[in-house]
Amino acid sequence: MLQTISEQIRQRFRLIQDVKFASARPDPALTARAQEPDIVVETWMNSRLHIYLLAKAPKPRQLKSILKQNTSGGIGTLFLVDEALLPGDGFCGRLRDWQDDLRVMTLGAIYAYSQGRDGLRLVQVNLDETIQRGEFIVWRSGDFPCDAVSVRRREFQTNIRGRWFVGDIASPQFKRRISEERARQRFQYHTQGSQPSDGEPINAAYLALEIEVGAGQAAVKEAFRKLAREYHPDVSEHDKPEAERRFKEVKRAYDRIRMHRRWR
Repeated sequence: MLQTISEQIRQRFRLIQDVKFASARPDPALTARAQEPDIVVETWMNSRLHIYLLAKAPKPRQLKSILKQNTSGGIGTLFLVDEALLPGDGFCGRLRDWQDDLRVMTLGAIYAYSQGRDGLRLVQVNLDETIQRGEFIVWRSGDFPCDAVSVRRREFQTNIRGRWFVGDIASPQFKRRISEERARQRFQYHTQGSQPSDGEPINAAYLALEIEVGAGQAAVKEAFRKLAREYHPDVSEHDKPEAERRFKEVKRAYDRIRMHRRWR
């Protein structure tokens, strides 16, 4: 069954404009690998991505091993998880270590697949931290469009510590919609009042800037500048009330991180 799912996903990738090819065979020039990918994707910009279908819970060290082997070859890594392995919508609690590692890799979400009577389904499972540190609430975006491929090198400070090439398959438009949806969730970074309260988790500020929790000063500043340009009410393409609300949220999140990290 996993081979059937893999072929269906490859077919979807072949329909993406930026994708040169999507196959089940890695580059023969590569040396033997600890774990072979289920799907190999290359874009017309020569970015390479190896995709792994996780039908059972992986061990955290397995994830890091795959990241290491792919990064050494300049290849991005993406994990697609059997949806049955993830908490259901409305779940509120602690994540398993491997779930938290994948959440960090994709900036607060996990990409998942499921096979039902209606065929293959790809979803983005969003995991946002609540006011209780280390506890997350889960909600899904049910109409995930597989319409983009990107590979970027990112630095992580959690269990998967290191600088790894990781893949992403969400378009900027989809990410913007998810960001706006996150802002409407009751567990998101609140904007009432002129200053954030001490009870607000610092992790929520990183989520508001759409970056990894614990990101460095340069990454935080870059994320703030990017979002500030996007949501500044004078130039934003969003509705003015939404742009004003989001701009204030971004500014306060940036100030919150700077104050917490004692950056000047």
